[in-house]
Amino acid sequence: MSYQAGIGNEIDVSAQISDDVVIGNYNYIGKNVVIGAFKGTQGGKIVIGDCNQIHEDTRIVMGAEGLSVGDWNVFHNNMLVMGGQRMEIGHNCWFGQNTILDSAGGLFIGNGVRVGMYSQIWTHVASGELIEGCTLYAQRSTSIEDDVWLVGSCIVGSGLNLGRRAVCMIGSLITKDLEPNKVYRGSPASEVEGLHFYRSVTDEEKMRMMIGWVDQFVEQSGTGVSSEYLPHLNTLRVKDVASDELLVIGFEDGKSDSGTLTTYFDLKGKTYSKRLTTLERQFYRFIFDHKARFLPIGKN
Repeated sequence: MSYQAGIGNEIDVSAQISDDVVIGNYNYIGKNVVIGAFKGTQGGKIVIGDCNQIHEDTRIVMGAEGLSVGDWNVFHNNMLVMGGQRMEIGHNCWFGQNTILDSAGGLFIGNGVRVGMYSQIWTHVASGELIEGCTLYAQRSTSIEDDVWLVGSCIVGSGLNLGRRAVCMIGSLITKDLEPNKVYRGSPASEVEGLHFYRSVTDEEKMRMMIGWVDQFVEQSGTGVSSEYLPHLNTLRVKDVASDELLVIGFEDGKSDSGTLTTYFDLKGKTYSKRLTTLERQFYRFIFDHKARFLPIGKN
């Protein structure tokens, strides 16, 4: 192994990973995964963060501008991730099987983006010969903002911006920019008037939901893990007695000065002080799919 990798990774022996790849901690990389540069070219650096899952038969093939991937992303099996220009993927994203991500013109994906299976995101188009006057050629950067949801079998054209929390129903063909917080469907995709998938949630409701999820987590964790709600502080605490690892859940925006064994989850700013403790990783794995997702700040 000549690529760089941190601790706690589970990487199948059949995976083919190039020398210039940097892999963080506690990632899963499945059978027959390929990560590297286009054949015969010098690729840019590919940096993969912590706690990602890259499933079987996925190919990540990048050019000179490279790729950066944050934390807690899921790449399902048989994906194709490729492109000569820069690609950046944030935290907490989910990509379904057989999805294509193309960065021939540059692709920038925010946090919490969900892309259903068989979807395609393109940043270039090319057909015919320029010498014969064909005008069907372009490379244009595409940006997908935080919490966009492409339900499945969606196609995104090049040079577009998909606004925060935009939702595209299954089979949508996206040919124009999408406005934030709106729902689209069809070919070409158009806005669905009066349809919304988000509601306002009070701080009281958020804490009540977290208490319920913590109770479930503690129950499934067995002996040694306990929780306590402190109403005078509006704070929830989860502790592993054996390891002294602690989770604190509250509303102190931006708090990151907790100790090396303490992870603070801030419900106001939606951040957490990343420590990569076992308790933190187990709890976050329990909630991050659809219950609650946070952005990491700091690291021990």
